[in-house]
Amino acid sequence: MKRFIHSLLIVVGSTFSLSAQNGYIQKEFQLPMTDAPKSYFVKLAGTDYILNGDIVVGNTLQSLRLYQTNDRSRFIWPRGNVPVEIDENIKQNSTVKDKYNTSLYDRILSSLQSLNSTNLRLIKRTTEKDYIRIVMVGPQELGFHGGTSPVGRVGGEQVIRLTYDCGEWTITHELLHSLGFWHEQSRYDRDQYIVIDTSNIAKENRHNFQIEPGNALGAYDYKSIMHYGAYDFALDNSKPVIKCKSGNTVSECEFGPGKYLFSDGDVKSINTAYYFNAGLPAVTYREYSVKESGTVFDNKISNPDRFTNTGVSPITTGWYKIKINQTGKYLAIEGISMENGARLVQWDFVNQGNHKFFIQELGGGDYQISALHSNKYINASGKGTADGTAVIQWDWANQDNVKWKISYRAQNQGSPPGWVILNKNASSPLCLSNMNSKNNGEFFILRKPAYEDGAYEPEQTFSFERITEQQPKMREDKLYEKSPGMLEPKKKN
Repeated sequence: MKRFIHSLLIVVGSTFSLSAQNGYIQKEFQLPMTDAPKSYFVKLAGTDYILNGDIVVGNTLQSLRLYQTNDRSRFIWPRGNVPVEIDENIKQNSTVKDKYNTSLYDRILSSLQSLNSTNLRLIKRTTEKDYIRIVMVGPQELGFHGGTSPVGRVGGEQVIRLTYDCGEWTITHELLHSLGFWHEQSRYDRDQYIVIDTSNIAKENRHNFQIEPGNALGAYDYKSIMHYGAYDFALDNSKPVIKCKSGNTVSECEFGPGKYLFSDGDVKSINTAYYFNAGLPAVTYREYSVKESGTVFDNKISNPDRFTNTGVSPITTGWYKIKINQTGKYLAIEGISMENGARLVQWDFVNQGNHKFFIQELGGGDYQISALHSNKYINASGKGTADGTAVIQWDWANQDNVKWKISYRAQNQGSPPGWVILNKNASSPLCLSNMNSKNNGEFFILRKPAYEDGAYEPEQTFSFERITEQQPKMREDKLYEKSPGMLEPKKKN
């Protein structure tokens, strides 16, 4: 099956061999089980360097080389329990179900329990210094729907990032990366067992088939959960990208564990790598009730009565209906349009995708807002900062006109209490062109509140209503258009 790592990752300085190429850059890394740095094509997702679709091999914030070691205690999880922490926003979204009537939280718990049926011992983290943290992110942060993880124990907090729609297969795949396993089809001896048809792979996806380091554990495992599918990344979906090879015979075959989560080889390899846990009692990963979010703001501002901390729960990553407090209507994308430039308007709520929005926390008080039906992002048109700038949907771009500040106003100079949505680039709040109009189709603009007669004029305020019904299914072409190969559409969780 897989290769288990035998040293810590080394990121070498900041040497680039090539500029951006098809969204990738070429950079030197010294990966586990290698004697010297080697150039790899990697993609930048946030501050992480990503190898072969989902493996975190470095970070732009790293300025020092990490010391390489062959001391097993430095890279594998030691005998006993592996602490895991599930981020609070995943628990708070546990009522949002997919078409199989399960939430991301449900699927993570199921994956952890499945892994605990092997020699692994995954438990809820309490105060442990080294642990795995699982967080939910928006697809725009990764550039695809799926997940990312480092390989092996790296020390301290190490993060697995998952988009809301990850199934149990993907979650388990990423957990196995964090537990020390690489991709099966990228092992050093893969050319003895498979043939990869690069002519059927788009140039921007060929870098997902680079050889990875590590020691092979057991025979090559065509059925491993760590193996790409035959048609992943195919330009022509009628022709496989990967075929089986036996001697000089090349034939089409199926990859992956099929209806099972693990292959027999997966179980054998996990148990071999974690042989030292074999005599330990089995464990059950147990979570407890979701904690209340508690207080929201520091109130470190010059005019605290306008930002009063009322104990309101903060807006966390998840799906929402967004209500305009002055009119009782809801945010919507005009005409259910899929196009760039479609305006943000108000409308009576209709249970369809253009009335539902994914709110993504970015850190530092920044948020992104995307429409369910189009997977496009709410932004200030043309990076405008003037009053009257139109608010529209557009493809993701990492710039401040696509980012928003969402702050609660308990006292708001004539407006009902609620959330104010402020464009980060313009420092202007989201507002209806006519603040109190109850007309369907009234469109949104940016407009700074005027300061007259010793007081600000009212601001538009909003209520965020978390969606708790079964999660609507995203369009297939949007859901998988940027996915790494192992995440092609499958009839499974």
